[in-house]
Amino acid sequence: MRDVRRSRFLPHSEFLIPHFDRDNRVKTERSIKEFLAEAEDILETANQTLLSIERGQESGRVDPDLVNALFRSIHSFKGLSGMFGLQAPADLSHKLEFMLDELRLGKLGLGRKTLDVLFETVGLLGRLVQQLGKRKQPEDISAALGRIDEVLKAGSAPSDRAMLERVELDREMLKVLTEYEEFRLKENIRERKNLLLIKASFELDNFEKGIKRLNQTLKKYGEIICTLPTSGRERGGIGFTIVVGTGKEGDALAALLKTPNLSIEKVPYVEGVKRTESRTEVPGALRSVSNTVRVDIYRLDNLMNIVGEMHLTKNAIAWIARDMRAVQGFTGFAADLHKLHRNLERKLNELQEGILEVRMVPVGQIFTRLSQAVRKYAREAEKEVDLQLEGEETELDKLMIEDLADPLMHLIRNAVDHGIEPLGVRKQAGKPEQGAVRLTAFPKGNHVVITVEDDGAGMDAGRILAKAVEKGLVGQDHGLDPEADRREILDFIFIPGFSTAEKVTEISGRGVGMDVVKKNVSKLSGMIDIETEPGAGTKFIITLPITLAIIKALVVDAGKQAFAVPLSSVLEILRVNAGQIETVESREVMAVRDETIPLLRLTQAFNLPAGEAKEALYVVLVGLAERRLGLVVDGIRGQQEIVIKPLGKRLSETPGVAGATELGDQRGVVLVLDVESLIEGAAKRAQTARA
Repeated sequence: MRDVRRSRFLPHSEFLIPHFDRDNRVKTERSIKEFLAEAEDILETANQTLLSIERGQESGRVDPDLVNALFRSIHSFKGLSGMFGLQAPADLSHKLEFMLDELRLGKLGLGRKTLDVLFETVGLLGRLVQQLGKRKQPEDISAALGRIDEVLKAGSAPSDRAMLERVELDREMLKVLTEYEEFRLKENIRERKNLLLIKASFELDNFEKGIKRLNQTLKKYGEIICTLPTSGRERGGIGFTIVVGTGKEGDALAALLKTPNLSIEKVPYVEGVKRTESRTEVPGALRSVSNTVRVDIYRLDNLMNIVGEMHLTKNAIAWIARDMRAVQGFTGFAADLHKLHRNLERKLNELQEGILEVRMVPVGQIFTRLSQAVRKYAREAEKEVDLQLEGEETELDKLMIEDLADPLMHLIRNAVDHGIEPLGVRKQAGKPEQGAVRLTAFPKGNHVVITVEDDGAGMDAGRILAKAVEKGLVGQDHGLDPEADRREILDFIFIPGFSTAEKVTEISGRGVGMDVVKKNVSKLSGMIDIETEPGAGTKFIITLPITLAIIKALVVDAGKQAFAVPLSSVLEILRVNAGQIETVESREVMAVRDETIPLLRLTQAFNLPAGEAKEALYVVLVGLAERRLGLVVDGIRGQQEIVIKPLGKRLSETPGVAGATELGDQRGVVLVLDVESLIEGAAKRAQTARA
C-alpha cells in the first residue's frame, strides 16, 4: 500500500488521490470537489473571524467567543483534511489548532506577532486548497510550522490558581470546572466583574426552550462562565446553576430576565483584593445552522445554457406564430400558439431568474481575501494601512466574482505600494500616519459598481503625459493638455509596460499589472474609470453587469449584418436625420441635450458594405460608467434574450466583439458587441485625430 505520508512530496495526482485505484478515480474526483467546497467555506468563516479578532484587539478587548469560533473552524478543517488523506493541510491545521487552544485557555497572549502568524497560517491553508483545486504541487509548510512553534515557545504562561482565592465560590464547584471554564472565571475575576450564581428550574417537557431563552438573554448582559445541571426544585423538574460574569447588579439583571422559578445570588469578593487592569481577552462557542445545499457553479452554467437554448426555441415559436397571424389573423391555431408562446416565455423567465438568483453570491467573499492581502503588502512596504470595507452584501455572479479577484488584488497592491505615501511624507503633508484604502461595492441598475480608493499621493496627469512621450506612446506635438484631456492621459497607465515608478519593489512597480486589470475587466463586459487628485488620493471605479449568463439585448441592423447590443449598456435610442450629424476634426459627433456625443458607424467599424443611403438613421446611445458613444445603425429589430457564446481562439481577440449568439429566427449567427471595447476604440481614434 502507498505511504500516504509521502503525499506532499509526490506529483499532484498522488496528492489528489493518495489511496484510491484508477477504477475509483471519477468517484474520488467528485469527493475532492466536495472537499474543496467545504474547505473554502470553512476558511472563509475563519478569515472573517480573524478580521473581527483583529478589530477587537485594536480596541483593547476581543470577544472570547471569536477565538473559540476560530478554534472550531480550524478543528473542522483539520478533520476534513484528515478524512481525505491530505497530509499537508491536516498537519498544518493540527498545529494551528493547538496554538488556538493555548490562546483560548490564556496560556498564550494575543499580541501582534501571534495575530500575524494566525493570518499567515490561515492564508497558507487557503493556498493549499487552491493548489489542490488547480492540480499543483502543495506548498512546503515547514516554515509555517516553525513560526507557530516560535510563538508557542515564547508565549507559554503558568496558570494563576491564586486568582480563584479572591472570591468566595464553593470549592466543590471549582473542582468540576473544565480548564477553559476555569480560565474564563479567572479573567472575570481579574476584571473585577460581578459574579452571579443564577439558579433556575424548568419542567422536563420544555426545559430546552427555557434554558435557551435564558442563555440568549444572559449573553446580552454578560458572559456565561459555566452551566451545571442540578436537581429540580419541584417534582419532575430539572434545574441549572449558571455562573455569570457581568457588569450589572443582581436585582437589575433579574428585572431584565423575567424568568419564573429563578434566583440570583452574588458571589462576594474576598476583602482587600484590589482591581487589576484588564488585558486583551480570548474565547466561547459558535454554532451555525444552515439550510443551504452546495451546487457546482458549472452545473448551474449547464442549466443556464439549456435555458438559453429553450429561449431560442421560444423565439422560433414566436416567429411561427407571427407568420400564422399574418396569414389567418388572430384566430384558431394562430391565437392558441400565441398564448402558448406567452406562457412559455413567462415560465422561462421565472426559471431563468431562479437560476440567476442561485448563482449570485455576496462580493464579501473576495473582500475577506483582499483584507489579508492588504495586511501582507502593508507589512512588506513598512506602512500602516487601514482597509475599510463597504457593501460586502452586494451580490454578483459567482463566476464573475472569481474572475474579479485578480484585478482587485492588483489595484490594492498598487494602492498600498504606490498610492499610500511613506510615514514621513504623510506627516509633512498633514495626513494621518495610517493610510486608508477603501473597498466598496453597490448595485446601480443592472450593474454593480466596485471602487478601490486610497488617500495617498494621487496621480499627476502631467507626469504621466511626460512618461508617455518618453516611451514614444505619443509624439512631442501631441496636443494633449493635462487638465482638458485628463481622462485620456490617465488611460495611458493601462498600456502594457507603462509605469511611472522610479524603482522596482517586491510588491509592485515592474510595469505590469494595470494592463492585466483592464483586460480582465473588459472580459467581464465591464469598464474601469479613474478619479484622482494629486496629494489627495486615487479612486478606481469598476462597472460590471450583474451577470453574463443570459442577457437582454437590442438587435440592430447595420448594412446587411445584424448585431446584438447588451441592453444593460443602452441608454436611449434616437431617430435622427443625416443633417444632425456633424464632423469635428474628422470625427462624427452629434449634440444630445447640450452634450457632444462621438458617433461610430457600425458598418465602418467592421468594414461592412454600406447599405443604401438613408435620410433617417438610428443612433443607439450606449454608455458605461461616465462614458458615452452613439452607434449609428440602419434599423432596430427589437429586444431579445440571448445567450453569449464564446468565439474561437482566432476570433476571441477581435476588437468590439464580445461573442456570438443565435436569435432563433433561422438567420444564422449574430455577433454580440463589446460596448466597452467600442468606447475605448473611439477614444483612441479621437486622440490620434487630435495628434
